[in-house]
Amino acid sequence: MNNTTPTSSAVLFLSSWYPIQQNPVHGIFIQRHAQALSKFTPVVSIYACSVNNLQKEEIEISGNERFTEIKLLYPKTKINIPILKQVVQFINYKNAYKKLLAVLIEKKIKIKAIQVNVVFPVGIALPLFTNYYKVKYTIAEHWSGYLPEDGAYNSGLIKHFTRKCFKHVSKIWYVSDKLKQALILHRLNGNFEQLYNVVNTSVFKLLPVSKFTKITFIHVSSLVEREKNLHGTFLALKLLQQKHFEFDVLIVGGNTENTEALKQFQNSIGLNNITYKGVQNANTISELMNQSHALLLFSHYEGMPVVALEALACGIPVFATSVGALPEIIQDDFGKLVSINNEKEIAHLLENFLLNKFSFNEDKMQSFIQKNASVDAVGNKMFEFYKAC
Repeated sequence: MNNTTPTSSAVLFLSSWYPIQQNPVHGIFIQRHAQALSKFTPVVSIYACSVNNLQKEEIEISGNERFTEIKLLYPKTKINIPILKQVVQFINYKNAYKKLLAVLIEKKIKIKAIQVNVVFPVGIALPLFTNYYKVKYTIAEHWSGYLPEDGAYNSGLIKHFTRKCFKHVSKIWYVSDKLKQALILHRLNGNFEQLYNVVNTSVFKLLPVSKFTKITFIHVSSLVEREKNLHGTFLALKLLQQKHFEFDVLIVGGNTENTEALKQFQNSIGLNNITYKGVQNANTISELMNQSHALLLFSHYEGMPVVALEALACGIPVFATSVGALPEIIQDDFGKLVSINNEKEIAHLLENFLLNKFSFNEDKMQSFIQKNASVDAVGNKMFEFYKAC
């Protein structure tokens, strides 16, 4: 036994999304849940993922006795025949988790409970671990596919494994009431409890930096248009520009393809004063939020957007759509919400903000985050369940 694995019983995280070197922000909120829980009890997080341009299988083990990560990366199949490709992907995926189970057994890691993070596809592998360890398992669901505005929960294969996973679940952690209601509508029931995403309040906090001279709105996301609605955001901002308001906009995140597509759309409508910052680390994002005046999140749908929580931790208001958990988070002291796709409505709110007609309370924002979304608050909430396992 080396010092990268726990010597006492741990909670096992099985996750459909998780950060890897090739995609460092994918499912980062799940990793943060694991880290938060590890302050109170040991956690082992395992993850298997197929990767482009990988020549052979790789297993990475890192961490310590409190928090261990074991990742298995394997080459994507090169088969192009649709049905055969799906079969091979299924077999490769399940075999990868068989190998991860073998690692846990070989290292004599004791497991006292399992947390399934985003049921599909990792629910396929869940029986491997419940059959061996004979422990309770919980589900932490973040996927927007259950929501009617997304509608991705429509495959027979997904429904089969999801229903199977929910059948014997001991607790369901959910991120928004809308997601909870969507799960119930799909007859996916159980012992529900809301769980906030984690904000690292040692990074996202009020910083001794000056605000930008010109009113600056910041948007932080993957820039995936289907979800984040940057086109609608830019059209709303164009309405302000046509009224000769002066402001700047920072766009943080997104890959090269998404960024270039967004720049083309910006140019096509003649919108000015947009700066693209690309992917940034947490410290830089916190500094940019502190220098900015408000967060813009005019999405089509959301779960519990951690960027909104991080903005509140930095003391800046959030202007967003009334989707996901945002109606439960954004109080009147914290920002303003609008209906989906209502560009005139959000433009009007931003106009009032530019005219200094709103008053927000940064102390209440920070207090709310500490109580609900800090590492200690979230980690302790999960531990209250797992300490009895």
